[in-house]
Amino acid sequence: MQTLPLRDLARLFLHLGSTAYGGLAMVEPMRQRVVLERKWLSQKEFLDGLALCQMLPGATVVQLAAYVGFRLRGVKGALTAAGAFIGPAFFLMWGLSFLYFHWGDLPWVKSLSRGLNAMVIALLLQALWRLAEALGRRWPDFLVAALALAALWAGVNYFLVLLAAGLLRLILEGRPAPLGGPELGIPAFSLSMAGLLLVQTLATLTAAAALLWGLGYWDRVFSQMAWIFFKIGTISFGGGYVMIPILQWEVVDRLGWLTLRQFLDGILLSYVTPGPLIILAAFVGFSVRGLAGAALGTFCVFLPPILLIIFLSPFYQQLKESRWVRPVLQGILASLVGMLALVAVQMARGTLTSLPDLALMLASAAALLAFKVDLRWLVPAVAAASLLLFGTGGGP
Repeated sequence: MQTLPLRDLARLFLHLGSTAYGGLAMVEPMRQRVVLERKWLSQKEFLDGLALCQMLPGATVVQLAAYVGFRLRGVKGALTAAGAFIGPAFFLMWGLSFLYFHWGDLPWVKSLSRGLNAMVIALLLQALWRLAEALGRRWPDFLVAALALAALWAGVNYFLVLLAAGLLRLILEGRPAPLGGPELGIPAFSLSMAGLLLVQTLATLTAAAALLWGLGYWDRVFSQMAWIFFKIGTISFGGGYVMIPILQWEVVDRLGWLTLRQFLDGILLSYVTPGPLIILAAFVGFSVRGLAGAALGTFCVFLPPILLIIFLSPFYQQLKESRWVRPVLQGILASLVGMLALVAVQMARGTLTSLPDLALMLASAAALLAFKVDLRWLVPAVAAASLLLFGTGGGP
């Protein structure tokens, strides 16, 4: 069988990345191109990859690109496909960030920002609705979400909340099954597989620690940024939606790198650019250290989920059949619902300060949730309404 050239992979995923509006909606065009047109993978191989990506943290469509590349050309293929898919969104966000931080203080831009920020609250409510739907109607999930919301409201560290949520959901599920063996009807992890995974994990952690140390020696802010985005890339189950509250607490509340208004503007730009919502990392990075910061933030937030695809693809069958995996992931997702609910309330309190703001938010929420209006139509409509309501002076 002839080896697929990397340039063919890059060409396909550059095109997909340039048109990747709608998040998970891009899965079907990717399937059409990879399975039906080019026949690079079978339907079963593609769907197995999709299921694996949905089990892991990170942007599903980026991970799926990495999975396709890995199946076709190994590690080089995974990095090529994922990099090509992310590239268009990164360069567009870099350009938009440059324009925003140079001309974002113009009065008419402030007026647009004020109205569009109200729309961002509606987008967060839409994300919250989708995540709650993904949980289903199981009482343990809603209990975990409520407890997570209460713990976060009380100021408990979000990382501890995520760990506790996974453990609690596993306990509520009942007696956990072992990773493998006769009880599940699948082979347990062999010593060689476990050893390989351990070596890969240790090598990755060592490389990450060396990178953080080197960055810290050179520039402390770069080191902080790298750690924040590595961490987010590792725990952002549910994709970009759940990155938002964690990132807000880190860069707005704790470090003060961005104001709340700037952060909301960054979220909006992430929605209107192609590619995953997690490209918000480029906006945050640019705000702190220009192009170098944008590149570092993007690299660090996408690398962990891509590496997880590379490391775990050989173990997919064991992961899929292990009954202890799903409850833990479900608990983490439930806690993220509580996290997103809290942040939506906090952002709304700081953004919806007048009746026009509230009216724009409610109208946007109705358009998104009830009438399913496409964001490409909603953004210009809200922008026009913002200028009418707040004029060109940024509002009262």
